[in-house]
Amino acid sequence: MDYAKNLLSKAKELAATTAAEVQNRVAQLDIQAAAARATSPSASSRDASQAGSVSANAGTTMTTGAVQSVESRVARFQAELRGSTINIHNLKRLAFHGIPDHGNLRATVWKLLLGYLPLCPEEWPKELAKRRTQYHIFCDELIVDPSKDSDPGPCSPTSGGAGGSAAAGGPGEPGGSGASASTSAAAAGGGVGVGGEGANGAGGGGGGAERSGSSTVALWDAGRQASGGVPVVDHPLSLSKQSKWNTFFTDTETMVQVERDVMRTHPDMHFFTGDSPEAEQHREDLKRALFMYAKLNPGLRYIQGMNELIAPLYYLFRTDATDPAGARYAEADAFWCFMELISDFRDHFCAQLDNAQTGIRATIRRLMLVLQYHDKPLWYHMEIVQKVDPQFYAFRWLTLLLSQEFSFPDVLRIWDTILSDPAGRMDCLLRICVAMILNVKATLRAGDFTVIMKTLQRYPPVDVNVLLQRAAEMPPCATILGTSV
Repeated sequence: MDYAKNLLSKAKELAATTAAEVQNRVAQLDIQAAAARATSPSASSRDASQAGSVSANAGTTMTTGAVQSVESRVARFQAELRGSTINIHNLKRLAFHGIPDHGNLRATVWKLLLGYLPLCPEEWPKELAKRRTQYHIFCDELIVDPSKDSDPGPCSPTSGGAGGSAAAGGPGEPGGSGASASTSAAAAGGGVGVGGEGANGAGGGGGGAERSGSSTVALWDAGRQASGGVPVVDHPLSLSKQSKWNTFFTDTETMVQVERDVMRTHPDMHFFTGDSPEAEQHREDLKRALFMYAKLNPGLRYIQGMNELIAPLYYLFRTDATDPAGARYAEADAFWCFMELISDFRDHFCAQLDNAQTGIRATIRRLMLVLQYHDKPLWYHMEIVQKVDPQFYAFRWLTLLLSQEFSFPDVLRIWDTILSDPAGRMDCLLRICVAMILNVKATLRAGDFTVIMKTLQRYPPVDVNVLLQRAAEMPPCATILGTSV
């Protein structure tokens, strides 16, 4: 009971603090937007007149006309975010061409595009407080460490650790809360205090308590005889699914795998690597967020490569200098946004679905069909003549959303477009992959198996805006394939 009260108290305090911080941030955003309008009114009006030239079709969504200044684009985003209700379609059209590296624009827009923030800014404080508190509660409830568990469990049939008086609601150890308290109270034949509610209902007469107590003592004695004094279910070697120790060891195996991958995340960035306290904290946050995903998704759990998908989200939220609250809760925000991001691609990580219609092999086949549509001779040379299996290069492209093929800033720019494409994230990803192949067409057509593999597995430096422009000019993959992707 004390644990529940403390947890509820922390949750309420966190919710109130978060709500106040987010409200202050919204006020600051309004002030910054007003200053931007005062310094560049002509640029803002000129860009507003260009908004109508952007088509909703994925193949024609790139803006035509003069190059827009950073200031004017920032003003347009801020104007869109100031509305009482945000028009998500307008926001997507703006984000499709890239989000300026200004303030916390990208962090806020990504949260909106991923559905983490509601479209009504007035609801942001309440929603952020709720989701961040919920993540905090998940961590408290799902991270198991039996060696630190204050709940004595069923190791004693009569007490919470100091004697029968505590079990009966007396002044002994706090054994009168939780499941063990109700068991102990029933064993003692009492219905007093908190311990009076549990397996036997709200109080329990003598007969019911006696039966419950006898069965509890018998179970404990049997477990003690089998495990040298410790009930089987709580023995460190127990394989029971109800055993906290078994859960702890299973979780440890998952955490070891997560830690191994997190340590390899973007080794070229000091933000993630090194011995500095900041880098260590960032890695701990990533490990905990990925571990929580594994706990909440037991059918999939953690799969290698997920660390590369959550890393850009966490980095973006953690380095938001204009929003201290957002930076402090970057772990929780990144967790929820990662949950939404991977929902479109989670089947690519499930080995049991590799051959299914939504699995990674089916997606690679669709990629090759789109390539055939745009350049069948190139596809024929690569896959038929040189016998290059597209899984050798496309598997990593598709599962990691190109996060390993380009520099980190370029990945952020590519994700701006993937998250905001009107045809869908998967459709956009396939078109970008086709654009990557077509961009090095000359090298591939003239090369043999080795040259093709080297080129596509270590993609040469390129202006990603050129690739994105080419991908935007393509018709949606769903139109080419005649089915959704």
